[in-house]
Amino acid sequence: MESPTRNETANELREQASSFRRLARRARTDGGSIALKAAADQFDHDARRIDPSSQRRWNLGEQK
Repeated sequence: MESPTRNETANELREQASSFRRLARRARTDGGSIALKAAADQFDHDARRIDPSSQRRWNLGEQK
């Protein structure tokens, strides 16, 4: 089994961030929304650290 590439890993993290942001919009409390957004920001931060070029691709809509 092959390890995922840096690009694949960053894209997976960005997908997780997107999912957490969707959940944050539906959170029942302000605290829950804030916590989910913070987790999403951390996923994005990790994705940038792993593959800095992934942010540009993601913003341009080239994600899977």
